[in-house]
Amino acid sequence: MARNELGHVGICISAALLAGLAGLTSPLSRAQTGDLVCNEGSGQFTDTFSAGVRVHVGAAHSSGFAQRSCEAALMFKGHQLVAVPSAARIDIDVLGADLGFGVPVVAFESWQSSHGWQSTYQIYALKKNPHLLRTIAGGDQYRAVDADFNRRVAIWTRDAAAVNGLDGLTYADYDAAPTMVLNFEKGRLIDVSAWYRKQYDQQIAQLRGQLTPAALSEFQKSDGRLTFGSAPIAEWMQLRKTKAKVLEMVWAYLYSGRADQAWAELDRDWPPADEAKIKAEILAARAKGIEAQVAGVAVKLPPKWNDTPLVRRYLMVSEASAPIRDELPNMDHDDTRFASTEGTPQQPDYQGTSDDLAAKTAPQAITVWRPQLPATEAAQAERWETVMLTIDEAGKVHGAKMVDPPSDPALLRAAAHWKFIPAFRDGKPVAYQLKFQVTPYR
Repeated sequence: MARNELGHVGICISAALLAGLAGLTSPLSRAQTGDLVCNEGSGQFTDTFSAGVRVHVGAAHSSGFAQRSCEAALMFKGHQLVAVPSAARIDIDVLGADLGFGVPVVAFESWQSSHGWQSTYQIYALKKNPHLLRTIAGGDQYRAVDADFNRRVAIWTRDAAAVNGLDGLTYADYDAAPTMVLNFEKGRLIDVSAWYRKQYDQQIAQLRGQLTPAALSEFQKSDGRLTFGSAPIAEWMQLRKTKAKVLEMVWAYLYSGRADQAWAELDRDWPPADEAKIKAEILAARAKGIEAQVAGVAVKLPPKWNDTPLVRRYLMVSEASAPIRDELPNMDHDDTRFASTEGTPQQPDYQGTSDDLAAKTAPQAITVWRPQLPATEAAQAERWETVMLTIDEAGKVHGAKMVDPPSDPALLRAAAHWKFIPAFRDGKPVAYQLKFQVTPYR
């Protein structure tokens, strides 16, 4: 179980802090069952938003009995809108943030199979009459995040369905399907992957480091198609690994808006006799994937791209007499992986603080968990641990630093995947830094 400490906290937006969480180079990682709101009927989250819309994710019911499946629903004005009637796994990626529609939204991610990789992303407006704004399909996971921490929230995913089965390879053959970054502009879905070339270049460098000259030479001597039985099994498996990594590098260039470099990479590494065929297949696969769902592609960086956002660290003094969460009241959590606010938050001492650094509400947890402690450590773990979190306007953890105890690498790795309702100021989500306390998991 976890709780948050609302109030005056220190602030330090530095390279060390922003690099404090492993895995933030790429906002995506393979989906884990431990960080989902509901998995095979286990886990629940309920929250009533300011417009009176109640968001619920939990076990699906049949004839009054809970099932080993999950459902997501929105309740309002005595009505119920079932967003996901039944799925093996359901997560809430965003709650309260604005993804470019001009209204706060909730984004549900669902998987129909417990072991399947393909998921669906549904975005609903959190207004007095909530409704579906957009559905995105074909990815394996979705994560709305301000990846460069400059007030540009975008949805990161992987174009998994497009490349599954491409030239004899399956989704499981790749370390990662091609990454795509999506942004809504006035409700239109735009491919903004080219804005994030730094992250793609880091992926390319990592892949290139995994390929030896000998492995590339052997692959270039093959026919490229690698049908089963075309080589001894051990050699065949190694050739398939090399083929997958070369494709991942080509995709990284292509999806980040650098087609010339993509084809140069293909020309350098692919068997010459098969190059024209695989290029045509890559283009066909991309055209039928998530790219078919977008309204346009953005290449030029927006203005003020590298501006550092203001990070809030206080609650407004003027709201001391009002409920702390009058915009987002009535949180109800019944699973120990989730955080709840305990008691009445106390206003801290605001002497000398600037109103520019204040927010009306602090972030509130959607999913928070910590790794299982070894039995020897669990017996000694009797006190809360405190971590300093920097949370962006999409509710994602951007930096974490242990306060007490001074070190807990496992907890910091888990914190990279925590999700929050963001802090709010003037009705809009803002970045916020706070101390967060986590009890030992037993």
